Order: sequence, then C-alpha cells, then structure tokens
Amino acid sequence: MTLPHLPHLEQTLGDLVLDLLRARAEHPELVLSPPQDARGDASANAVRVTQHYTMALLAYGFLPEQEELAEAATWFATPFPNEYHRRIDAVEMNRLEALLALRPADPTVLPRLEQLTRQRTADDYFDIQAGGPAFDTLWAVKVLAQARDAGVLNGLMTDKNLALWSGHLVSVNHREKDLALALRIRCELKGGLTQAHLKYLDKLVGIAEQNGGLWGLSQDMRGIAEQMGRHQLVAEQIADHRDIFRETILSTCYVIENLMPLTVLYPHIEETVRRAMEMWWQVFCGENAVNTLRALFPNPYDYLLIVCRTLVSARAYMGDSLIRWVSAYIHRRLAWQQPRSVEPPDHESIRHALKNWIRIDLNGVPEPLRLGMSDSNVVRIAPYLANPMQPDDDTFRLTIPNADTLIVKFGPVDEVNLERENYARLPASIRDCFVNIPQPSYVDDSRRRAFVIMADLNRYRTLSDALQRVPQIHEALVRELGPFLLRVHQGDGRGRRAQHEGGLLMQLYLLPMQQHVRRIFNYILENRLTEGDGKQRQAVQLQRDLLDQIGHLVRRQLELEDFPMACMHGDLHSRNIMVRRLKQREQPEREAEVDFKLIDLEKFRRGGDSALDAGELLVDLELMRATRNIVDDRDPLVALMRALNTTYAAFAEERADPTFGLRVRLAQARALIRVAKGRTKQGELALKESRKGPAIRVAYDALSDAESALGHLQAVAAGLG
Repeated sequence: MTLPHLPHLEQTLGDLVLDLLRARAEHPELVLSPPQDARGDASANAVRVTQHYTMALLAYGFLPEQEELAEAATWFATPFPNEYHRRIDAVEMNRLEALLALRPADPTVLPRLEQLTRQRTADDYFDIQAGGPAFDTLWAVKVLAQARDAGVLNGLMTDKNLALWSGHLVSVNHREKDLALALRIRCELKGGLTQAHLKYLDKLVGIAEQNGGLWGLSQDMRGIAEQMGRHQLVAEQIADHRDIFRETILSTCYVIENLMPLTVLYPHIEETVRRAMEMWWQVFCGENAVNTLRALFPNPYDYLLIVCRTLVSARAYMGDSLIRWVSAYIHRRLAWQQPRSVEPPDHESIRHALKNWIRIDLNGVPEPLRLGMSDSNVVRIAPYLANPMQPDDDTFRLTIPNADTLIVKFGPVDEVNLERENYARLPASIRDCFVNIPQPSYVDDSRRRAFVIMADLNRYRTLSDALQRVPQIHEALVRELGPFLLRVHQGDGRGRRAQHEGGLLMQLYLLPMQQHVRRIFNYILENRLTEGDGKQRQAVQLQRDLLDQIGHLVRRQLELEDFPMACMHGDLHSRNIMVRRLKQREQPEREAEVDFKLIDLEKFRRGGDSALDAGELLVDLELMRATRNIVDDRDPLVALMRALNTTYAAFAEERADPTFGLRVRLAQARALIRVAKGRTKQGELALKESRKGPAIRVAYDALSDAESALGHLQAVAAGLG
C-alpha cells in the first residue's frame, strides 16, 4: 500500500490523539460528564461530544472492549423509555449511534430502535428534532442501517425499504455533508449508485472545485479558502466568523469521511477528496498541531468536535486504523518524556492555608435583580475583605477597588456555559455592545450549578425602567436605540443569506410556536379553566385555528426562508437592554447621549434573523403600553415603536429583504405565544397551591395573547397571497 501524502503524519496524529485522551480530565463537563440534574441527565453538548470522542477513538484503533470505550458504553446505556424520556430526540440519537458502535447487544438499544420507527410520519419521513424532515429521515436511515449491519435491527425495517429511502434521500438533502452521507448509505445498501445518483456525486466534486477544495463554504468565506490554499491562514483571520469556519471544516471532514469509501467504485472523485483532506491538514500539521487548533477554536466544545472529526476523516483517508502510523511515535514520546520537577507539597498547602486565612464576606443579603424565564438567577452583592487577625474591628474592612458591588449570575452549568460560549462567538466589532461574560468563578459539582461574577452595571437602568421613570432620556432613546440594534445585527458586516435546507424558519419560528401552543392549551383545557362561561369550545377552536395557521406556514415556509442572516439576540425585550445616559465629559467626541448594553446571551445566534428581535421587542413594548393610561401623542413607548418600525423598514430595504415585514409579524406571533406559555407557569403554581382564581385569570390572559398571535399569523398568510 502506498502511503498517502500528509506532511508530519506521525507526529500530528500522535499529538492529536494524546490530547484527545487528556480531554476526559481537562473537560469533564463535555466528555463522560457527571449528571447535571437530579434526573441523571447529561447535557446535550456532553452527549454529542462524547459520541464524537468515541468515534475518534475507534478510528484511532481502540477496541470497544478497551477501558476508555467500555466506560463510554456504560455511560451511554441509560434506561429507555423512562419517566422523562419517551421520544427519540437529538440527544437520544447520539446516544443510540454510540451504543450501536460500542455495545449493540445492550438491552437499551432495541427499545430506542423501536421508538425511532414509531416516529415515522404519515408522509414517510421521520420526526426527531427541529432540523427539518429531510435531515431527520437521513439520520434515522443512517442509524437503522447501522443497526442492520450490527445484526440488531430485529425486523423493524426491511433492507428494501432502507435502500428505497436512501435513494430518495439523495435528491432531497442539499447540504453537502448530508448529500455525501446519503450517497454513501445508498452505495453500501445497493452496492453502487444509479446514473441518476451519479450526477449528485459529480455535483459534490463541482462544488469543491468552485470553493477552492472545501465543502460547506459560504460565498463570503471564499477568501479564507484562498488563504488556506496559500498556506497563509492564521487564527486572527477567522476571529470574527469562527462559527462559520467551524461549520465549513466539519462539513469538509464529513464529506471526506463519506466519499472516501466510494473512491474504489468511482475513482474519478479521489483526487478531489484527497485535495480537501490535504488542504485542511496543512493548516495545522507539525509540532504545533494542538496549539494551532486550539488557537483556531478556543472554545473547548468546538475544539473537541474538530479534533474528533479530523481523526475520523483521516482514518477514511488513510484506509486503515490510525494506530498503524502513530503507535511508534507515542512509544518514543513516552521514552523521551523527562520527569517534571515537582513542587514540594507544602507549597500547595501553604496556598490553601492563605486562601482560608483571608476573610471574604458579604455586606448584607444578596439583592435579587430579576426572576426570568430561564433557570438562572441574578443577584447584586457587596463584597468586602477583612483582616482575620482583627475580626471584630470594622475599621479593618477593605472594599475591593472598582468592585464595591458585583453581579453574580448562577444556574445550571449548561445554561451558564452556553451564555459564555455565545459571548466568545461574538464578532469583535460588536463585543462592546454586550455585558462581559467571564469564565465561571465556581462550580457546585453536587448541584451542577455554575456561578459567574461580573461587573455591576449599577449606573445602567433597564430600557423598561428608563421608559417609565427617566423622562429626560426618552428623546435620546427614540433616536438612538434603532441604530444601536442595527449595529448589533450587522455584526461583522457579512450578510449571508439563509439556506433553504437549513430550516431556519422552522427552527426559529414555526416549531417553537407549535410546541408552545400545545403547552398553553393543555394547561387551559386539561384543567378545565374556561368551562364556567362556555369559553371551553372557543378555546378548542382557537387552538385549532392557531395550529392550522402554523401548518399552513410550514407548507409555505420556503417563501419566507430566503433572507439575509444577521446577528440575533434571540430574547430581545426591554429588560434585556441596559441603558445609561452619557455625560458630555465622558466621551466629548461622541454625539450619542445613551450607552447601551445587551444582557442574557443564552439564545444569541450569529446566523439568525433580525426580524425575530424586532418583532419580539415590538410586542414587549406594546404589552407595556397597554398597561399605561397615556395618550399616544405623549407616550414615549409609541414614539419608540414608530421609530423602530421606520429604522427596520430602511434596514430591510437596504439589504434587499422583501419578506422582512412578514417575518416581523411572524415574530410578533411567536413572542405573544411565548408570553402566553410563560403565563402558564404562574397558573400551574397557583393550581398547586389550590388558588384556582389566579389560575383562571392566567388562562384568560393567555387566551387573549393567543388571539392576538392568531391575528399576526393570519396577516402573514394574507401577505403570502
């Protein structure tokens, strides 16, 4: 066998594998993590990363019986179904894939396969997650074919049906990585491709030629491909679009992995596939491979995914387990390793003693700042240092410089980590628009809660508070809020268009609305909260009308899907916008009178829809306005809403986005349905406390929100014609 050409192969693979084996200790929250809650669940990110981790170790040459993979199999083999999990979702699919690769005979596998087949819809697609029916079905066929190969399909699906499905999926999956997977599955099930399928194989080759050798590359990233081709790519070049670059590399690795086995039957594609592998490899290969990849992908989640998929694609490229090329290098590394100088253990003990000696405490009780819809809490604290040798003498108290008050945000580890990860993904050009989110200061492992200490924005008010209590700032808010939000939406200034196959409209709007509508009306109807005055029938009809309108838009979603993507806050309301009136002496060169900061980044997306933020904020302002008895001409809320509508209309026209107004109405419907769903939490609490009166009021408020949402949905349908 001729060794394929990959520079510094032995050292690069060896260092990546060694670093991956250290991931369990370095990133315990992502690899074989402990449960994050009382139900015993691991986070979705941990399940996904651990699944990729196992695939990478198998590609390296580990056997399922070896310690690392045997432990992973036990970690994945949770009971199913159980009290909390009865459907197969994305987390359960990752779990099922891992079990089929590591321990296919495990008794938890067959119940998952049986449930997966039950989630086949009437139109012969599968319903798993919000990724769209074509991808869900492709994923299901991949897993069912994996079960077939492992001999555990148990008659749940015939080979004929799998082959028919795989052939159909070639024509409906248009993302390059999904198309490559569909072609490989079809080829394996039928022993080859038809002439009709071969044109899709040639399509993938053509895409790589157009994109400089890569797949999954957007138009605005072609300059990056050129830099890679000239061996000139550095981390700074992708700092403002790291998530887009990550998806490009992951797509390229997936396509390599799935097309390389096809080169035996279709040798004309081999040169293109090898070129892609070599192009990515040369970016990081050599003695600094690990450091280079960590610089390109500083977020641990991104880094581990990239390393794992690179190793799997390298295994496909090499045609054999990687251990064949790496084992000698690792043995030499062990032999050359010099013993490290060990610090006397007393030194570490002295450090611990010093930390315990210094007295840090709180002045007063932490002040709760809000109770949001998430599971996180935010409090303000006033810390101080005291001299432990004079514990009762307040004159020895020291206020921490520039930190007389601080903000502590705490909640589930995954939720806090998501906000930090989103902050890390912010384009550098707009990072100053957001509150700084540092690393966790403390993690309570027993409760799986993370605590983050942040600067206190005590000189800021929420937009909601400022609109109600600070009249001298109203004119500036009306004038400056819109331009500030447009700056955030524009991000790094690269306006990519949404891809139809990405199902962005379904993910952002339609699926959440479907889920929330069911939650709202389950609360109202199952608890019989509208029976007394004959409203029950109207509530049932309203639910049907909402679901009918949403279903109509699902069928017509492609008419709204083609729009320029933007940075999106994802939860933009008046309590998440902080404002501060600037004094002239603070920034004399600025014409602005207001400084803005956005908080709560759990739902931030670089590739989102600015219309969603606009619609959500407009609904929030309208709900605020409805509680006030102020004539329109004198109400700053009305002036602000008009200014925002004008600003966003110009923004849409400038970006050639003709459906922006319809998506704003869709976002307003989504926001109202979400508000109604949020109300049901209060109602459920009232019912638990046997307070039916408040629960009934909640039901009527939720119905009012739902009726308003229906009006927006009908307007969207009418706008589509």
